[in-house]
Amino acid sequence: MKNFLLLLLIFPLLTSCIKKSAPEKLRIDGSEARENFGKEIIISPMDNVTIGSHLVTISPQDENTTYTISGYFDGQIVTSTKNTVIKLHNAYLENTSGKPALRCKAKTEVSSTNGTTNYIVSRGRGWAKNAALLSLGGLILGGSGTLYVNGKICHGIEAENVKIKGTGTLYVQGTKRGSALCCDNFTVEADKSFSAYFLNAKNGIKADETMNIASGNFYLYNNEIALKTDLNMEAPDRNHGITITGGKFHTYKNTILFITEQGAYNNIGATFAEESDI
Repeated sequence: MKNFLLLLLIFPLLTSCIKKSAPEKLRIDGSEARENFGKEIIISPMDNVTIGSHLVTISPQDENTTYTISGYFDGQIVTSTKNTVIKLHNAYLENTSGKPALRCKAKTEVSSTNGTTNYIVSRGRGWAKNAALLSLGGLILGGSGTLYVNGKICHGIEAENVKIKGTGTLYVQGTKRGSALCCDNFTVEADKSFSAYFLNAKNGIKADETMNIASGNFYLYNNEIALKTDLNMEAPDRNHGITITGGKFHTYKNTILFITEQGAYNNIGATFAEESDI
């Protein structure tokens, strides 16, 4: 316990003190933008798609089938086939019942198309541990557009294993009792140039097991803990650790930079900059 408390004290001191101006985008709202997406959802193709009043099911017979979604939908969209690709093309997906707006029962890729702005939002009275985007398997986030994910119930995104790729911009907001991104393992491979914001949550990125980050532009703003894994005392049968070999990290108003098992934080090639108020 003494070692753990010591880690909590020294981790915030390990960031660099380069001062920059924090970008203005510190909170995801989207309520005004909602009016610009119309009142109907458009999905292409329509093969193996069922649309109800508050439920859309996408169940292609084959893996690696791509669906493009545009427009507005209030309810839950469910994918059930492994490796389905969901491309968002100016889409606003929300669930005002408090449940996930997009629920993936198997490994799924969610991407935003170039030049578009997209939202995935969960709000309303809700379910204690729900996320706006929930994947029961692996989740890949990509594309070259802009995607806002706002989990107003608990988490922004929750999945088993998460990878980010592409050249777009991702904003993910959780709550002070959840995480912006919650997963088992978080991975970013080399040579990725996306920008990802993790905002306003108890944890910016929480991986129960490991984080392995080799590239990307990260903005970790206003979180109690910016980067967190479980500890051995919580899950002794799993590996825990944070390995960062590349990427740029911008931090702002996080109480603690990271928590992981003692000796399991390795920053080999990333740069960290603590930003200041404008």
